[in-house]
Amino acid sequence: MPKPLAQSSATPAPEGGAFARRWSGYAGIFFDEFATDSAWIREVGTIRLPPLDSCPAVVLHGEFRPHPAATGLERTPPTLACAVNGTTVGQIEAAPKSWQISLPLPADAATRPAVVTLKLGGVAFTNFLAWLGRMTGWSFWQRFRAQHKNRQLRLLRLTTVDGEVIYDFGNRHAPYAPAFARRHARLGLNVVGFMTADLGIGESARGMVRAADAAQLPTALIDLKLNVKTSRGDRSYAERLVADPDQPVSVFHLDPPAARDIDHHHGKRFRAGRYNIGYWAWELPEFPDAWVTYCEYFDEIWCPSDFVREAIAMQSPVPVLTMPHAITVTPPSESINQLRARFDLPPDRLLFLFLYDLNSYSPRKNPTAVIEAFRRSGLAAEGAALVIKTHGAKGNEADLAALRDAVSDMAETRLIAETLSRADLTALESACDVFVSLHRSEGFGFAVAECMALGKPVIATDWSATAEFLNATNGCPVRSQLIELEQNVGPYAKGQRWAEPDVAHAAAEMRRLAADPALRTRLGEAARHTVKQRFAPQVIGARYRRRLEAIAMR
Repeated sequence: MPKPLAQSSATPAPEGGAFARRWSGYAGIFFDEFATDSAWIREVGTIRLPPLDSCPAVVLHGEFRPHPAATGLERTPPTLACAVNGTTVGQIEAAPKSWQISLPLPADAATRPAVVTLKLGGVAFTNFLAWLGRMTGWSFWQRFRAQHKNRQLRLLRLTTVDGEVIYDFGNRHAPYAPAFARRHARLGLNVVGFMTADLGIGESARGMVRAADAAQLPTALIDLKLNVKTSRGDRSYAERLVADPDQPVSVFHLDPPAARDIDHHHGKRFRAGRYNIGYWAWELPEFPDAWVTYCEYFDEIWCPSDFVREAIAMQSPVPVLTMPHAITVTPPSESINQLRARFDLPPDRLLFLFLYDLNSYSPRKNPTAVIEAFRRSGLAAEGAALVIKTHGAKGNEADLAALRDAVSDMAETRLIAETLSRADLTALESACDVFVSLHRSEGFGFAVAECMALGKPVIATDWSATAEFLNATNGCPVRSQLIELEQNVGPYAKGQRWAEPDVAHAAAEMRRLAADPALRTRLGEAARHTVKQRFAPQVIGARYRRRLEAIAMR
């Protein structure tokens, strides 16, 4: 997780989070055993419609059904007055057994969900008697408490003018029709993030765009105006950037504390009236208590791995789901020798690559373990070399100096401390033979997954998110033991736990791969297959679509 910037003072989460928006729903409508294929209204019922495109009206279907227990005052069935957004549009009198009424919708029903209000008439006196029975307990009034008069007017379904069912009150467990929601839901995403930033959280947002495109989901791409320390040099989607959201669901790729600054930078209406999702990563088993309040800005949270989901879900008052990153890499067309020449790498050595962002906290990324493992392997004397790529030196000068000092006696080690474009980073990964990540914890492991997608064998700590997709069949998982943090490391608090990888085991895996080119090929191909099967944009995009359909049924 990148180091957070100083944030402004926290402010209460206004409209737009914590389930502030619902597309559909009903109230004041009840089910009973008298007529299980329909529902009744106690006095006033409301039905909230989803956004409806090209639908001038909806049709309410119902019937009058005599209640066998209704006697005296209750025998006359009630009337029904219907209104849309507060405007009366029609009334039903006690007449034929079956009835229907067309309810015209306002012109903006496609963008502003309409509310249908249904009010029973002719029930005031019997409802008063029911109240009197509840309050006094007198046996004479008890029969009115069942409200048999009200129950005689039955709601069957609400449909479009073409007969397509929107609400089926015969299905008391889920009256809002799933088939209608799936067919007519306006599915689309506002992808809000550091769209141009050269860092992992920026790639998180760009990967979501690729997955949404693969699933043919409409998107609006919005570059967060929040401050970010790294450069904004990735122009992959520059031509598609817009200022304002125009889709019903917004996904915000940011660190949790940054949620409180969204409204300050983008305006209070930016989240209002939309279903808002926070896309969060976290790298330890326990989510910070102090960050739970940031859930209030969102209706649900998405995470890149089950490891992250389990940590956040234990604390979050809103739903938390796993939505992995979409991984796609385009191998460069140059030969290995051409690629190595581009980065001034030795052409004839077996190259082990490690890369990380200094803003993601060196103790977590653990470069010293990679250096020590390579040193112990003794492979430098046998024609191998270590390549370390890092960036984010500004503000982390001490960490970079310590890294330089750690490799000062390793003549063949190549240290690249600069920001590379996405294409150049892929080229560097392609130029090397093995990727190594002896991290203490990962929320996903972008570099691990990308190198696997390129068909590279990967040596990685067998703990946290990377352990969900790297195993002995497609890579080299390294044994580890969990240890407690002895001091705070950025947001990672003293007393929390993370992994300490077995450096000797990692060194042995380096030697095993160096001695067996066929093994490197076999593991690399298995790794490529794993990433394609689990993290291809089409696969992840299909997950988005299924979730958006479910959200649309709310």
